[in-house]
Amino acid sequence: MAVRYIDDDFVTVRAEPAARARVKVTLAFGDPVEILETSAGFTRVRVLSYFDGPFEGFVKGVPPTRDTGVLSFSLVDVQQGDGMVLETPAGKVMFIDGGDNKLFARHVAARFLHRRSTAEAPLEVEALVVTHGDGDHFDGLNDIVRSETLGTAERRKRIFIHPKRVYHNGLLKAPTRDAAGKTIPDVRQFGRTVTADGRPYVVDLYDDTRTAPAEAANVYFERWHQSLTHWEARGPILCRRLAHGMDGTALFDFLQEEGITVEVQGPFTTLVDDPATGHAVPGLPFLPAPDPSAVMHLEHDDHHGAPSASHTINGHSVALRLTYGHVRIALTGDLNRDAMQAMFERLPMAAFESEIVKAPHHGSADFDFATLRAMRPVVAVVSSGDENATKEYIHPRATLMSALGHVMRGDTGVIFSTELAAFFSTRDEAYTVADLKRFFTDRKDESFTGADVAKLIGKGAADGGPGGRFFAFERTNFGIVHLRTDGERVLVFTHSGKAGLNEGYRFTVSASHEVTFARTLQTR
Repeated sequence: MAVRYIDDDFVTVRAEPAARARVKVTLAFGDPVEILETSAGFTRVRVLSYFDGPFEGFVKGVPPTRDTGVLSFSLVDVQQGDGMVLETPAGKVMFIDGGDNKLFARHVAARFLHRRSTAEAPLEVEALVVTHGDGDHFDGLNDIVRSETLGTAERRKRIFIHPKRVYHNGLLKAPTRDAAGKTIPDVRQFGRTVTADGRPYVVDLYDDTRTAPAEAANVYFERWHQSLTHWEARGPILCRRLAHGMDGTALFDFLQEEGITVEVQGPFTTLVDDPATGHAVPGLPFLPAPDPSAVMHLEHDDHHGAPSASHTINGHSVALRLTYGHVRIALTGDLNRDAMQAMFERLPMAAFESEIVKAPHHGSADFDFATLRAMRPVVAVVSSGDENATKEYIHPRATLMSALGHVMRGDTGVIFSTELAAFFSTRDEAYTVADLKRFFTDRKDESFTGADVAKLIGKGAADGGPGGRFFAFERTNFGIVHLRTDGERVLVFTHSGKAGLNEGYRFTVSASHEVTFARTLQTR
């Protein structure tokens, strides 16, 4: 039976052919189905890409369908960090970053559960782009490997993958302290440097960071190297650093095959004379920490200040712009003000404008307003989330959110933040000691220590014996922002805590990039 693709914005699939029957799932623009039969005002469909395999349900009336799929792009709430999934109309998969905890791994495991991946038949990930080597952008990818050890009872959390390509910015970050516990200066945290025009440049740039001396890798890279070697046992992996000027068409040929083009817009390398080799080599300049300022995004400090390892690795994020039909998507990693100013000075203005923009660096105040204004987004998404006090950076900053409002194209713009799209419900219930033991046993993969469990169980008994009362919050929906497009029509939406209720917006983009919003969504 031929596969069709949903052509409404949202379609509700129910368990029985009745208007008030239980909702099984809500499909969105581009989801694949098979049309089985239509009778008595309902259409029986087979849903192909949800849960652990195909299942059947009923849709009111006859849902509009199309012959081809759409480009699907999702930003996952990984708390502090980035994690994104791109699926092409033909079903090819690309990951961009993966956070630093289990959330991204859990999302992709559930999302691709229907593909039934195994060690012998893994999910083929066409490319895995690590925008830069901060743990909150790639350490969570190691949880994909760890998920393989989960038992059958937790199969929904387990996924096996094989990345065919791994792209990154070439920087390898060392530990911040040496074996004697002494702090390693920032300027030595990326290996060898060369000074040119009074400024240090990193010249130890790697295609495969595993080729570097072992002591050059911090704990995040050590785990990452183990994961790469693990996946490589399933097939070859092309590891490659990216920089502006490289041929995105060749690097992302699997996207080009479906009419999706990629421009590599950053980082910018500079040829510098290397005394060790006697010839010019590409280098990435160290970037300084900016002076604190409420109007930092309006200032240009000409690279004053001491070299900063954190600002250097952030600023040299891999920056990409994808184009599908009339729709352009800017992926900015953790670009900061200095890096954005360099882009603004070196790229033509036409290279910036994008209908969808992932806001740089989780909504940090360290951005360049002129560059953001040149992007003229219709939709901007901030990947931010609360996790714990040690990772609190007050993202997104108020100045960044205000700037996004200023630069949006036209009078209607959409700004999403992944943490604001998350949903929590309150739990104020009585538990027995046995209930509490089961509760924590079921969540053995979470970060609860035995002492924590004992303390809470003891508290329950102290607050009323076996019927101790606890008031808590439970996260029932993660803040995922979805984007679907056929190259002209765009649907962007988030979920809520209520089944079938979404915040969504649809607009069309013309060949001249004029945008028209729909007044209402098409639902069934």
